[in-house]
Formats: sequence, structure tokens, C-alpha cells
Amino acid sequence: MKSARTPRTPLRLCRLAVLGFGLLFASGAAGATATGAVVAWGCGGIGAWGQCSVPSGLSGVTAISAGHTHSLALKGDGTVVAWGCGANTPGQCSVPNGSSGVTAIAAGTDQSLALKGDGTVVAWGCLDAFNDFGQCSVPSGLSGVTAIAASDYHSVALKGDGTVVAWGCGAPTDAGQCSVPSGLSGVTAIAAGAFHSLALKGDGTVVAWGCATDDVGQCGVPSGLSGVIAIAAGAFHSLALKGDGTVVAWGCGNDNGQCSVPSGLSGVTAIAASDYHSLALKGDGTVVAWGCGGGTDSGQCSVPDGLSGVTAIAAGRFHSLALVAPTNQTITFGALANTTYGAPDFSVSGSASSGLAVSFAASGNCTVGGATVHLTGAGSCTITASQSGNANYNPAPDVSQTFAIAKAGQAITFGALASTTYGAPDFSVGATASSGLAISFAASGNCTVSGATVHLTGAGSCTITASQAGNANYNAAPDVARTFAIAKASQTIAFGPLANKPHGASDFGVSATASSGLAVSFAARGNCTISSATVHLTGAGSCTITASQPGDANYNGAPDVSQIFAIALAPCTVPNVVGKQVASAKLTIAQRHCRTGKVGYVHSRKGKRGIVTSQSRRPGRVLPARAKIDLIVSRGRRR
Repeated sequence: MKSARTPRTPLRLCRLAVLGFGLLFASGAAGATATGAVVAWGCGGIGAWGQCSVPSGLSGVTAISAGHTHSLALKGDGTVVAWGCGANTPGQCSVPNGSSGVTAIAAGTDQSLALKGDGTVVAWGCLDAFNDFGQCSVPSGLSGVTAIAASDYHSVALKGDGTVVAWGCGAPTDAGQCSVPSGLSGVTAIAAGAFHSLALKGDGTVVAWGCATDDVGQCGVPSGLSGVIAIAAGAFHSLALKGDGTVVAWGCGNDNGQCSVPSGLSGVTAIAASDYHSLALKGDGTVVAWGCGGGTDSGQCSVPDGLSGVTAIAAGRFHSLALVAPTNQTITFGALANTTYGAPDFSVSGSASSGLAVSFAASGNCTVGGATVHLTGAGSCTITASQSGNANYNPAPDVSQTFAIAKAGQAITFGALASTTYGAPDFSVGATASSGLAISFAASGNCTVSGATVHLTGAGSCTITASQAGNANYNAAPDVARTFAIAKASQTIAFGPLANKPHGASDFGVSATASSGLAVSFAARGNCTISSATVHLTGAGSCTITASQPGDANYNGAPDVSQIFAIALAPCTVPNVVGKQVASAKLTIAQRHCRTGKVGYVHSRKGKRGIVTSQSRRPGRVLPARAKIDLIVSRGRRR
């Protein structure tokens, strides 16, 4: 019968039959299609509806399906992307908002189907009432579905119990393709053509129904066909993939070459069929196409040169789709030289065989920003080069390079210390390490150090040693010692004036102090002597007492300090010497600080010879010192 879809070309049309992943494949061959990129070809001439314009950036695709004027892609996150539809827009490209959890897709002519993880089916499109044949009207309560297929006028679902449900086929499109044979069970796969449906049973046999109109042999399953592992239905032909990797085709009363399986074709893992062509996916990831004769060539049989790594295929009326697994890639990242903590930041570089940019991550005693490495400490650093892949490339295996970071050397800056003098105030010293770490100080010689404060303990010399012991990142710095001289300190003597003394005054003590605190010694000259600090007057005149401090290991000798005082004669206190022998009288006079004046002699009948009989000064009288006292001495009796 002639197609009821007036907007189409006069050619009799049918749609691609699809399984749950938008293609038909051998068990295990592509049942868990790797995430990949979509490649489209064809769409020439009247077949250009945008269905070959794969959306830019589309990635993460796990399944594909090709319709009459549109394409579908199922992403790994369970969402669906549609493109194409051109001006023929009955809604088949309008994926319902919120569609997620999808596990399989199928593209018909005016409808799209999605199988959800809960076993239910969602359909959209069919907005053109003239071409709505019920193919979007999913039967109420349909559940437990494991696979779906869509064609021009009907949709098919395979349930988990091995039974098949079909809907659509509204007049005048009913060729029996929706009339599932009674008792059909044990089905493992389904396919839908324009006017027929196919079922693959678990025993490897194929069942076909429909073809009440437009029967060109597509329902005539070859006698004895068995060992089938996948099926596909075009408009006017059917395909079967056998377990040995060969393909069987039948139908093609309208022959455009789509039943002319290339001689020797083998190693096939998946098949797809549409109106005018057939596709086969080989185990080596290449695609073979045939058909497209009789003016039906829109480029859909012209497999792109070099296409490989294909994991799934789909056939539309005017185009073909392939899901290409991302290519493996490797990273080239050379060894990194050992270095030393404190070295300048440096750049690393790596390249991916894909040409994609490589990123870097750091662990250990380092960080990396972009490709610039910064050392954070001594130890080791591991830089890992990564390339996360994209739609065309799998993530590359990470490549790590580890290098050692030696402790850094450091130096101490410690300037010379000026010589000083014992007794100078405590003072501070300062030094710095190139590492910025704290410096400690030690002292030897005539000094001590506490923290950074130096205290002088004596004259001589002092050595201050600056040290920095290092830490996890720095080796110990070489010690730096600074020695300075400590001169003896000067000192002075405080020795006050001494009062004049009269001759004959009692012994007395003197005292003096040295600014050093050292003991002062005394010496005497003149009319005095000194013992320790006690002065004894030896006569009238003067006395000089000299205070001395000779110094010690820490002090220079102090300048001597002398004090002179006068020793005045004592006043003459006239003694009574009458009756004394002249010699005794003279001694007594001298002891009273008087002098003996003229001595006269007289004969006396009373006085003995040599006895003072009279004196010129009255006893007890106080006269100036050394005043003279004249004496009269008896010569005894005259003879």
C-alpha cells in the first residue's frame, strides 16, 4: 500500500527498527556501550533535516537511535538529547522536561520513545494529527518493559516475561504489524519496520508478522534460519546477525541494494537497517554499509574514512549514526630533578598523546599552581600529570614524578663587636640567619650572655658565638664567633684632707676608698709613721700620708692621692725642776716642750752638787713652745 504521509516523497517509506539502545547487536557485543561521541554522515540533498548536525559538546553518550528526520542520543546520566527535525516538527525532537532515568531510546518517523529504569515507556511527537496513527499512545499500565522499537506507524515493546506489546497502526497504515502472534513468548529482541515487526526468540529463531500490504518479502524469514543473536528491520527488508558473525538479509522487493550483504562479511557484532541501506558493526570497531542504490543515496552509505573505535550504530532514512568510544591516550611527563628547599618556583610540562591540555596536582612538600611548582619544605614532592579526557578521549593514566627536596643551607650574619672596658653596662648583640630562623648565642671568656644580652665578668677578652641549629627545612648554619677585647677599668681614690695635729697627739686612723671597691693601702713620710691605717706622729713638722690602690686583673692602678698635714709643737708648760739633777731637769723641760736656757752654777751649803737650785720660769706657767727656762745648778760647798 502507499504511505499515508503526504509530506514525504512518493517513494514507499519505512522506518528504522531499533532495540533498546537504538541499534541491534549481538548479545554481549554492545549491551553496555561505553560513553562516547556521536558521528553522523549522510543527510545529502532532500535528506538534510539537521539530523546529521550533532550538537556541539555532546558527550557521555551511551546509546543512539536514528529516525526519519531526527536523531536521538542517550547520555550516561539517563537524559536524552534530540536534534534534527527541520521543518517537519511534529514534536519528536521535543524531549519532555524532566526526562531522566532513561535506559533505552528508539526513534521512529514522527515519534520518539524512551524506556525508563522502572520499566515504563514514555513517547513524544505525533503532534501532526494527519500522521498520528496511535504510535505515541503507550498502552495504559504498560510496565516491565526491557526493550523498545519504533517505526513509521507503530511502536513495539518487549516485556521482561518475553512477551511483546505493539501499538499504533491506525488506518490506513495497518498491515498487521501491530498484531502480535498469539502465544508468542520467549522473545529476547524486537525490531520494527514500516509494515512489519520482528521478534528474536531465545532459541535463536526469528518470527515476523505484518506485511499485509507492501509485502516485498520482508516477512519471509528464510527457512531453517537459526543461531540468530540480533535482528533489524528496514522498510522493505529484514536483517539477522548470526552467532558466527555473519549477516542474513531478506525482502528487498524494492531493491536498492540493502539486501546485498557484502561477500565475505564476517566478524559482525551489531546490525542496523533503514529504508534504503543496511549497516554492520564489526568486532574491530569499523562499520560496513551497503544499499543506497536507485537514486536513494544521500551519503548514508559513505562511511567516513578512518572511522574506527565504533561501539554502536543506527540507521535512519537519509543518515547513519555511529557511537565512537573515546580513544585511549597517554601522558608524557619526564622525571623531575632533585632540588633544594628555597629554590625558586619552577615550571613543569607534560603532553598528552591526544593533544589535550595536561593538568598537574601536587602532594608532599610542595604546591602547584597551573604548571608552576612551589616548594613548601624539605623532603619530597610528587607532581602528578593528569588528562581527564573528553568526548573523544578516555582519561589518560596519571603519570607521577617524585623528586627529593634537600634541606637548604643557611648562613649567619653577625657583625664585629667593638672592644670595651670592664665595668661597661650590659649590652645586646644581634645576628640574623638567611633562613629567617632565630639565632642563639653562647659566650666564652670574661663574659656571660643571656638571650642576646652580654654581661662582662672581667677584663681580658670575650667571644660571643652565634648559632642556628636548623630545622626540618634547613641544615644547621656554620657558627659565627666574634671576639672583642675587654680593657682594664680605671679607678680613683677618694681620700679627704687630714687635719693638722699638734706634736704629741695620740695615734689616729685614716680611711680612703677606691671607685673599684678594692682595698686602699697607706704610706707615710715626714714626722709620722703609719701602720695599716693608724698614724703615729714622731715629731713636729709635717706628715704626708699617701693612699694607693695598685689595681688587679680587672682594674688599672689608681693614681695615688696624698694628704699633708702639719704637726705643730706643743706649748711649753713650765715644769718644776728645782731639786732635780740637772740632766733630769733638762729631760723634763724637753718633755714639756720647753728648752733649757742658760745654766748657771753657784756654791751652796744646802744643795748637793749638780742639783737645780732655781729656775727662771714659774712652774705651771704656759709659754710658747720651746720657750727657754734658765737654770741655776749647785756646785756644792765652797772649799
